[in-house]
Amino acid sequence: MSGPDESLIDTIYEAAHIPELWPTLLDRLSERTDAWGGMLFTATSEATRWIASPQTIDFFAQFLAAGWMAKNPLVERGVRREHAGFLTDLDLFTYDELDAEPMYEYMRRIGGGWHLGTAIAVPNGDTLVVNIERRHAQGAFLREQAEHLDLYRPHLARAALLAARYTQSRYEATVGDLEALGLAAAALSLRGTLIACNAGFQALMPALVQDGPNGLIVTQQTAQAQVQAYLARTRSAPDTASGASIPIPAEPGRGPAILHLVPVSGSARDIFARTACLVVITTADTERLPSSRLVQGLFDLTPAEARVARDIARGLGVPEAAVQAGVTEGTVRSQLKAVFAKTGTSRQAELAALLNGMSQIRPGESEKTS
Repeated sequence: MSGPDESLIDTIYEAAHIPELWPTLLDRLSERTDAWGGMLFTATSEATRWIASPQTIDFFAQFLAAGWMAKNPLVERGVRREHAGFLTDLDLFTYDELDAEPMYEYMRRIGGGWHLGTAIAVPNGDTLVVNIERRHAQGAFLREQAEHLDLYRPHLARAALLAARYTQSRYEATVGDLEALGLAAAALSLRGTLIACNAGFQALMPALVQDGPNGLIVTQQTAQAQVQAYLARTRSAPDTASGASIPIPAEPGRGPAILHLVPVSGSARDIFARTACLVVITTADTERLPSSRLVQGLFDLTPAEARVARDIARGLGVPEAAVQAGVTEGTVRSQLKAVFAKTGTSRQAELAALLNGMSQIRPGESEKTS
């Protein structure tokens, strides 16, 4: 086979910056081996995030929905080999073993059947797997085709490292933006692992929160139980997750606080965007009120929504905010509902606490928007 395609190498590094290019890259790798299409996935203890060539999306979606990823002997044997290159089915199985393997029978039935893949360890703890797929009728991949894709593997490994670093930097930038607002913030994985935090959050350690060996610990037991319950709910249904605000009562030497949890969903095509949630802690001494522009950028609000959010944080009610903006109360209520959804709050007092630290909220207190 011919040497490496320099334009394909360029696409590999471009995909590290632009997640939307991963399907194009998989198609081009597939073309080099006369394959049907490809799939790229990262496996962690939290979730499997994946992207595929357009023509194989339905195939891989069926495979995952049937639960085969959790009992995939191909990945298991491939990872165990610790081979720094691409492997074919016949590098890992005999023909008799393949014919007796239930997963292969299923994949042949839904349109696939032959694989060419490699596993790459990423420094953030993920394992990146590149899988190129053929239909069973096309015949097995040859060893020379695996060796050809080996020419691109060092570039794939470097691109994976770059993409993981870019994702980490985005989390760090987010908590840094919150630091600029005077808010203590951290990004958590849905297992509770601390991904990034700002200096304000660190200042609350270890009295209020701790970075434990198994993830974030809130020192107040009731709040800790509520955080763990929230993470469990969000793990089970990440696509429908909403925010939550958890009051933390005052204790000797420390005033009351509110811990806000806001789910973070990255680009659907960014397999390195670890499913996570943002934690913001407001305390009685958080006195800085952010500008509308900063609030707008931080929570992806429209200008009108950001104005309403800041008015509520200033202590205005819906009628006063409507008069000040020159709109109807119904318009303000609609905007406020959108603000609640985007900030992970559900009451005006919670929103005010999030933005300016007015954290003395009574559990039964409620403000309606309709």
